[in-house]
Amino acid sequence: MPIKVSEILNKKIYTTQGYYVGEVYDAMIDTDKGVVSGIVVSDVYRGCLKDKVDDPSKKVVIPYRIVEAIGNIILVKLPKK
Repeated sequence: MPIKVSEILNKKIYTTQGYYVGEVYDAMIDTDKGVVSGIVVSDVYRGCLKDKVDDPSKKVVIPYRIVEAIGNIILVKLPKK
């Protein structure tokens, strides 16, 4: 089912293990293929990826292919550490 980018903005993102990742800030679009290629995540410094950023104002892009489900929240499957 198609989903509008505006419908996912500001949704909370969690891993499939239940860890908070951050909040959807924006989406990256692959214009050649016409698909979402990544999700720009804000609030990362409070989530499980906080060791990946030095500055609390920084955002992280996660690939859309790791998105498992979108509903009231977004679930992603992060690679094993």
